[in-house]
Amino acid sequence: MRFQVQRAAIWQKRIQITLVVLLLVSLFSYVIPAQAADDANEGQDLYHKLQTGKRLADEKNEKTYETPEQPTVYLTFDDGPSKLTSQVLDILEKEDVKATFFALGEQAKAHPDLVKRIVKEGHTLGNHSYNHVYKELYSDFQTFWDQVQRSEEVFADIVDVRPQLVRAPGGTYTNFDAYYYYFLEQAGYTTVDWNVDSGDSKRAHVPVNEIWQTVKNSPLEHEITVLFHDGTGHESTVEVLPQVIAYYKKLGYAFAPLTTQVKPKQFSLGKPKWSRNMNLAHFQALLKETQQYAVAHLSQPDSNQLEAEQQLIQQTKVAREESARILSAQSAIPLEVHISGGSSFTLEPTEYQLRANRIELPLRFLIEKIGGDVQWQAETRTANAHYGVYDLEYDLTARSIRLFTLGTLSASYSLADMELLEGKIIVPLRKTIDLLGGRITDSVIEPSRREVSMAFRQFYLFKETSSLLKNSLFTMGGHV
Repeated sequence: MRFQVQRAAIWQKRIQITLVVLLLVSLFSYVIPAQAADDANEGQDLYHKLQTGKRLADEKNEKTYETPEQPTVYLTFDDGPSKLTSQVLDILEKEDVKATFFALGEQAKAHPDLVKRIVKEGHTLGNHSYNHVYKELYSDFQTFWDQVQRSEEVFADIVDVRPQLVRAPGGTYTNFDAYYYYFLEQAGYTTVDWNVDSGDSKRAHVPVNEIWQTVKNSPLEHEITVLFHDGTGHESTVEVLPQVIAYYKKLGYAFAPLTTQVKPKQFSLGKPKWSRNMNLAHFQALLKETQQYAVAHLSQPDSNQLEAEQQLIQQTKVAREESARILSAQSAIPLEVHISGGSSFTLEPTEYQLRANRIELPLRFLIEKIGGDVQWQAETRTANAHYGVYDLEYDLTARSIRLFTLGTLSASYSLADMELLEGKIIVPLRKTIDLLGGRITDSVIEPSRREVSMAFRQFYLFKETSSLLKNSLFTMGGHV
């Protein structure tokens, strides 16, 4: 009897286990297909959205970028390395300038020592595809992807670096479609175009003076990404490079290598000039491949990328320290300031200071001279400067500047150059004018003469407009 009871208990336990197993199997048989269906639906939704031709916001990888307080130039060189690259590197070393080299895998394989030198000397290495053949690269994203991967393996073999910055040969406009951008973002790459084209690759052997005039006539922005080439046949680029560096230095620009912390210049999407077809199955396969790449390679930060970012931070620090160094034996010379339209004013030697050829002066004095006004909030150590459609908020405690345009925050800058001296906020002239929509058109800093000319868009010079906008469109923290 006792044996029968034990046997019955064993069978009861087996039945319970069997029921639990069956229940788990049934649950998995429901959940897995459901999850697969959800993934498939998500892929279909993305596919159909991208089919409209519009780029999608990458919400998963959304990031913030660091805006340098000092105007900054990012020199970039495409199509190398070649025999000319060593000359470019010599010039950059002499000028103490860091740059970015978007190299071809094919060329890197032929010139490994130059790739090593690029990285060793603190420049950023970027990926420019393997062979630069447009017909191959833009026939299908799979080919573009395969070339980027092939070049990456070459770079990894030479310097153990996998660049996260990618530049499309010829730029993205009319070459990329929404799929190209989306897949590269999913893989963790940053696509970089430019906002100043030196024109050194318009045709073979572009004259030096033509390149110089193209750069000189290009618009000045707070951050400038300049396109150059260091491939074979670009001797003119090497020749004009020192002149270009001197030009931007004179205008008060710092130089830095590109990193993933720099907001990339990207062209808008244009109608692709290449005939391509993307079906759902191919899209899903590419999506899986690029996402798997991100998981495999982005779990640990790229050591070269971290070094480049440190270079950017250090170079900005050095530029700021140099700008803060007061020139010895400064002569007591008045500064004449001329504004387009005929008005002018003079700053006596005690009303401004010259730091490393950079003019600094009281914020209130400058703003009021050009027709604006400044309000000081003692409790928060904040100054609000208003001019035309612009409002600048100077936070002395945080050392930050926030720029508002028509009442909307349009930019913010950290570690800003400002100081409180004898109850006055001292700011750099050129940077402040830039923030207010103007520009310095000419400057003369000589032992016996100092003059500065500036221009504003005509709209911003109307005091009536300034007053109307000030009273009706913008209020900042209860103070205008």
